[in-house]
Amino acid sequence: MSRRQQILKRQEADGRKWRVPMRCLVGCLLPWVLLACDSKKDDRFPPYDNTAEVEGYWKANPDFFQWKTEADLPKNLKWEDGADVPEFGDPRAVKGGTFHDYTLSYPPTFRHVGPDGNNSFRSEHWDNITISLITRHPNEDVWIPGLAEAWAVSEDRKTVFFRLQPNLTYSDGKPVEVEDFFMTFYIMRSPYLQDPWYNDWYTKEFKSITKYTDRIFAVSIPEAKPDPIWYATLPPSQREFYREYGADFPARYQWRVEPTVGAYEILLDRVKRGRSITLGRVKDWWAKDKKNYRYLFNPDFVEYKVINSPDKAFEMFRQHQLDFFLGGLPIYWYDKTEIPEVYRGYIERHVFYNQYPQVTWGVYLNESKPPLNNQDVRIGINYALDFKTVIEVDFRGDKTRMQSTSAGFGKFTNPEVRAKPYDPAKAREYFAKAGYTKAGKDGVLVNAKGKRLSFTLSTFNSGPIVPIMLRLKEAALKAGLEIIVEGLDGTQLYKKLDQKNHELAFAGFGAQPPYPRYWDFFHSTNAYKTDKDGQRKVVTDTNNITMTADPELDLLIDLHRNAKTEDEVKDLSWKLAKLIEERGNSIPAWESPFYRYLTWRWVRWPKEGNAKKSQMPLDAYMFWIDEAMKQKTLEAMSEGEDFGEKLFIHDDFKMP
Repeated sequence: MSRRQQILKRQEADGRKWRVPMRCLVGCLLPWVLLACDSKKDDRFPPYDNTAEVEGYWKANPDFFQWKTEADLPKNLKWEDGADVPEFGDPRAVKGGTFHDYTLSYPPTFRHVGPDGNNSFRSEHWDNITISLITRHPNEDVWIPGLAEAWAVSEDRKTVFFRLQPNLTYSDGKPVEVEDFFMTFYIMRSPYLQDPWYNDWYTKEFKSITKYTDRIFAVSIPEAKPDPIWYATLPPSQREFYREYGADFPARYQWRVEPTVGAYEILLDRVKRGRSITLGRVKDWWAKDKKNYRYLFNPDFVEYKVINSPDKAFEMFRQHQLDFFLGGLPIYWYDKTEIPEVYRGYIERHVFYNQYPQVTWGVYLNESKPPLNNQDVRIGINYALDFKTVIEVDFRGDKTRMQSTSAGFGKFTNPEVRAKPYDPAKAREYFAKAGYTKAGKDGVLVNAKGKRLSFTLSTFNSGPIVPIMLRLKEAALKAGLEIIVEGLDGTQLYKKLDQKNHELAFAGFGAQPPYPRYWDFFHSTNAYKTDKDGQRKVVTDTNNITMTADPELDLLIDLHRNAKTEDEVKDLSWKLAKLIEERGNSIPAWESPFYRYLTWRWVRWPKEGNAKKSQMPLDAYMFWIDEAMKQKTLEAMSEGEDFGEKLFIHDDFKMP
């Protein structure tokens, strides 16, 4: 599970995928980048060994960390192994070659947790690479093996038992041990992590972990869940790697590359300071010949060039310095594809219909910044934002209006919740209720004290996002609302939202099945805390960027978080979606039932195009490089050979 699932890094402005928008200026990074090529140890930190501290922590919590024998296993366990599930992947896939992609910025750290860990490069080197204990089949609603070859669920649905794969190893060749999962709890619950979301999750959402044999262990959760597997999986943390984990963790581990159980690892000898990062396929990877994995992760290397301009990246794509480019925006799908490389079939276009919860692009209002604590002001802003014109003009009708921030969860999405349409007259009615009744010479409403109805909208400064925000600004003025568009570098935006210093923010949040997540985004725990002096303080580094703090809402969110059946989850999800819509602090923007991408013809894809439950084209790693086709294509280009324009519509998974 990724930290908070956060302010997503999927920026449709350039068609790139990105998880928290974290673009760091290379100049700011160079002192750290210089250390990146020698990431294991450096002289700034004294020797440290936490073995005694870790073992002491385990012993001090005997109810949580338990060691038993195989004889203690329940006798009625029904082990599953997914043997009868259709295999995932395309047998035509071949290994080899280098896949060339890009990232908008050099990451501020190679850590995947702790400060800045949830940065724009995290998915590329961690989330899309690592393998879970067991994982959801990308095309079927069933579980399949991962690090565990088999699993079983207790009758009370509070405990999941796992049997690890034989010969399971990390990328450094060392074996994965059960105690490495114990180590994960020590790390994630420790204040050394400086990551409150993980601290909370690993403290409150688990009851115990029990070792039975060198390969069998169990994870228990406090309450029964509709499907406890979603809640009981966790990654291993190699104890040797984390032996120096302590109070200086963020700095000490800033550029260390953690041994992974996934197919790729960062190759430090191929890291080019501020310019590129290359991942290499792990030699003798434990899953390379296993069902559901043998046809995935096919390139030998994946290179990410640092290119801070989408337009520049597209030109490099045309020069086949990049193999792939997302075509989410019309300018890249229509205008920039009027080129010979597309007409002659050297570059192919793909449209893929997926089934996955939508990225919740929208405008988020910070209730801690008056007068945004006034519901009438918030509702008025909802009516003042003209997303209809944005969709028709900027997206040329390719998008549709997202109706709620919990869209895409099937039966758990309330169909009665609808986004408020653009209506300047209605907006003025609500602004008037809040006391904003008179217009100044510039058309901006003011209240009796002369306070202007004016807010700063913080957003990304790259791609066409700023022009879209300027269109919203122009339309909002017709409702008497002034919007000051603030285009920020990704790192600046991330910090501002993380510190809750914004007024309005345009951002996108990731979503994962199976259910909408309300605790992360709307529970008061993630907005305020009371210090030892009884003073209320802002909680930073959480996803509650609306600063929602409502005791009545908290009660429902807690019930939702602890729901035991899917009927309960559905009922509470619908109620919460309605209450949040009425609150007016989260204004949904747009969504699409498909994604689009362009690739050189030597990048091959499975017949169905991709995984049904993929959020973006590269997530499932189903593609491969056809080196013979690449050579043939390059020769054809030099000779002017024409393969014919190619547009592939992959609609096997299109919703009716």
